[in-house]
Amino acid sequence: MSTRSWPIVLRLYLLIHGIWLALYAFLGKGFAYAGWPPFYVSEILVALALVAVASSGCLARLLRTPVGALLACFIAWQLVRTVPFFQTYEMDTLRDAVIWGYSVFACVVAAAVIRLRGFLHLAVTEYYRKFARLYLFLGAAAWLVTLYFRDSLPHWSGTGISIPSIKGGEFCVHMAGILAFALSGLTPKGPWIILIIADAMLGMGVRGGLFAFLISAGFILVLRPKFQRTAILLASALFAVVSLETFEIHFTIPGTSREFSLEQLSDSVSSVLGVSQRPDLEGTKNWRLTWWREIRDYTVYGPFFWQGKGYGINLADSDGFQVGTRDEPLRSPHNSHLTFLARSGVPGFALWVLLQTFWAGAMLSSYIKASQRQMALWSAFFSWLVAYWLAFMVSASFDVFLEGPMAGIPFWSLFGMGWGAHMLFRTYLKQQQENCRVEASGV
Repeated sequence: MSTRSWPIVLRLYLLIHGIWLALYAFLGKGFAYAGWPPFYVSEILVALALVAVASSGCLARLLRTPVGALLACFIAWQLVRTVPFFQTYEMDTLRDAVIWGYSVFACVVAAAVIRLRGFLHLAVTEYYRKFARLYLFLGAAAWLVTLYFRDSLPHWSGTGISIPSIKGGEFCVHMAGILAFALSGLTPKGPWIILIIADAMLGMGVRGGLFAFLISAGFILVLRPKFQRTAILLASALFAVVSLETFEIHFTIPGTSREFSLEQLSDSVSSVLGVSQRPDLEGTKNWRLTWWREIRDYTVYGPFFWQGKGYGINLADSDGFQVGTRDEPLRSPHNSHLTFLARSGVPGFALWVLLQTFWAGAMLSSYIKASQRQMALWSAFFSWLVAYWLAFMVSASFDVFLEGPMAGIPFWSLFGMGWGAHMLFRTYLKQQQENCRVEASGV
C-alpha cells in the first residue's frame, strides 16, 4: 500500500518524527537545544505526538493489551508523583517528568505500526537500513568532532553546548543497534561488521556505552548463533585489539584523563566487572555506588518507600551529590532506573520493571513463535529489537540517559515499534490459523 493512502495526520507526524530521530542521533544535545526556551524541539514533538495519537483511533486497542495496561498504570503513578510538585518547582517538574512523559512516543509509534499497512516493513528495511549505513560514517565523524574540536564548533548562546554534541553512551547504543541489525540477518553483513567494530572502539572510554555494546552483541550471538557471523565478529574484534597493541595507538580524550588505547579498553571493562587500577575510574564508580545506596536507603528501607521524592526536586542537591555547574547542574543519579525509584518510590520502580519485563517477554515470545514457524524476517526483527533494547537498558544503568530526548525519544520509539509489531504478529498468526481451519473444513 502506498504511503499516500495513510491518514494525513499520521503521515505528516511520522515524517517529522523520523527527521527528529535522525537529528538527535547525528547532532545529540546540539539539536536538543534548538527551540524557544523553555520549549525546545522535544516539547514540540511531544505536542505533535499527542495529536497524532488522538487522531489514530488505536489508543483503546493498545491499552487492552498487557503492555498497554501496564503502561497506563505506570503513567498514572508517575502523574501522581508529578502533579503535586508543579506549583513548587514549575518548569523543573516538567523537565524531570520527561523520563516517563516520552512514553507518548511508544503509543504513537505502536499506533502507526498497527494502523498503517506496510509502515513496519518500510521503517525497518528501508529507513533504518539507510540510517545505519549513514551513521557508520557520519555518526562516527560527529562523535570524533565532538571530542576533539568542541571548542572550535558553533555553540548555543549562553551555554557550553556545541553543535554537534554527542555523548559516548548514545553513540555506543546506536552502534549496538546497528551491529544487532547486521547480526540478526536484517541486512547484509561481511565488511559492515568490521566497520561497526572499528566505530564502536571509539567509545571505549565510555564504560556504560562500551558495556552496553558488548552485552547487546553477546545477546544477539546467543539468540541467533551462526558460525559465519560469530567468526566475522570475533575476527574483527581481534584485528582491532591487535592493531591497538601493535601500533601502540594512544590518543588522549580531550577534557578527561582517558585515552583511546588498549589499556583504556582493559581498564574500562575491569572497572565495571571488578576493580580497576585507575583512580579516576574507581573514583567515579565509588561516587555512583555511594549515591545509589543512599537512594536505596531512603526508599526501600526509608521514609520515601511509597512516594519517592517526586519530580521537580534536584536529587543531586537533595541527596548531597552535586558535581555539576551552576549553569548546568546535575539533577538525577547516573542511573535512569534508580531515577524512577528516587522520584516515584518503590511502586513506581516496580511498575517500571514490570513494564520492561512484560515488553521483553512479549518480544521473546514472538521471536520463539516466528523461529518455530521458520518466519525468518519476523524472527530476525524481534531478535534485533530485544538486542537494541538491551543496549538502552544497560547504558541507562550507568548514566543520566533516558532523562534526555537524545536517548529517551529513540528508546520509547523502539518500545512502541516492538509493542505494535507484537500485536501485528499475533493478528497475523490468528489469521493463518483461521485460514487453516477454513481449508480443513472445506476438505
